[in-house]
Amino acid sequence: MKKIVAIWNSINEKLSYNFHFDVRAFALFRIVFGFVMLLDLCIRLSDFEVFYTESGVLPLSFLKERISFEWHIPVYTYMDKAWFIATCFGIHLIGVFLFIIGYRTKIAQLVCLVFYIGLHNRNTYLLQGGDDLIRGLLFFSLFLPLNAIWAIKRSEVKSNYTLPALLLALQVMLVYFVSATMKGEREWFYEGSALYYAFNLDFMQWPLAKYLANYPAMLVWLTRAVSVMEFGVPIVFFVALRSQKMRLVCIGILVLFQLGIAATLFVGLFYLINLAALIPLLPSRFFDYWGIKYQAINTPLPSSFFKNTIVIGLMAYLLLWHMNYMPFVKFGLSSKLTPFAYPLGINQSWGMFSPCVFKEDGWLIYEAVTAQNDTIDLKNNGLPVNYNKPANVLATFKNDRWRKYSEYMIISGSDWIRPSFVAYVKRKSEKEVKSIRLLYMLELTMKPKEQFKIEKRYLN
Repeated sequence: MKKIVAIWNSINEKLSYNFHFDVRAFALFRIVFGFVMLLDLCIRLSDFEVFYTESGVLPLSFLKERISFEWHIPVYTYMDKAWFIATCFGIHLIGVFLFIIGYRTKIAQLVCLVFYIGLHNRNTYLLQGGDDLIRGLLFFSLFLPLNAIWAIKRSEVKSNYTLPALLLALQVMLVYFVSATMKGEREWFYEGSALYYAFNLDFMQWPLAKYLANYPAMLVWLTRAVSVMEFGVPIVFFVALRSQKMRLVCIGILVLFQLGIAATLFVGLFYLINLAALIPLLPSRFFDYWGIKYQAINTPLPSSFFKNTIVIGLMAYLLLWHMNYMPFVKFGLSSKLTPFAYPLGINQSWGMFSPCVFKEDGWLIYEAVTAQNDTIDLKNNGLPVNYNKPANVLATFKNDRWRKYSEYMIISGSDWIRPSFVAYVKRKSEKEVKSIRLLYMLELTMKPKEQFKIEKRYLN
């Protein structure tokens, strides 16, 4: 056993020498990531009743008839009384606040992780890729000294943290690499039309995307550049990890990529979460340039055999999990082992616009008939129904959670959530209505210079 530990120590010493990570980056990550989580919870609280309580669109009793919560941690899913959900949010917010200020950081981090797992399980129809990344970052950063500096209650760094840092880096880079491998349709690299279709999605389209959609020839090359970047940057990052300069170049490219997404497409907090995820990978050179001082540890740190064994196991698990999604890989994680990811919160999928981009676009109308037999749109403040396309489809959504829920409602496999949603809309209507029908105004995105006539599709 002593010989094995000695080998571990030797390996970690070499890793630490070649692949240096800075505790200043970990501390900055803790603070920034904490504020991103705080913002996320505040947005969710603005829809506290509608998405999480018994009087909302998806009561727990209705949900449990169709979904099994086996392997799930029953926090927000224990009951859906308003007072209980409010208590859960309160504890959750306290955990995030303590995480930011660095007081009992690991305990606060565990609270955030457990409550986020429960929150995401409560209503999975609100989730996007950023939510998977929040859980992944919370879990895999548990092995890092996030409160070594800039914390109310600092913790001394007692063991080598290079291997756990590499695990977190693996999590961050897999977001891009796996997404690239899943983009297998011709529209991504061969045709280069993917961004043209993405920028024409009215329910995600910022003004810059609408403008760029007028230049499909330019978007062909931009689409191919995105494919190459997502596939190549993670490889270059790990190959050149020893070079602080190259590490900064890779991080800089990914920062520009995320800012480009934020400027063109409405993706909620996805880009902010991804930007925060890059912070712990920043090299010492970045902080030295800005004059952010810290007395570095000069003596070699001992390795934790137990921690490193767990980290190696998690690396293997994470890689095998994602191999299940890579079309060119013929093996992956056994189905018998996949359930273990759910209680840990590391279940994830990075199929953003994969394997192809949606061609179906449109908007919803809550078509209601009043007691006076008038036909009104309850989504548009009870005004008479107007079937014409809104000037700004994106503006019809309160936030990204509403956009995601609406997106799920139009999918045929999720049609069972519609009756509960219609019942909620009817309860909340200020006007007496006899009936409500969900109307989806379908508009397919055609090739440049082609047009598609808008179709009416009733969903209930």
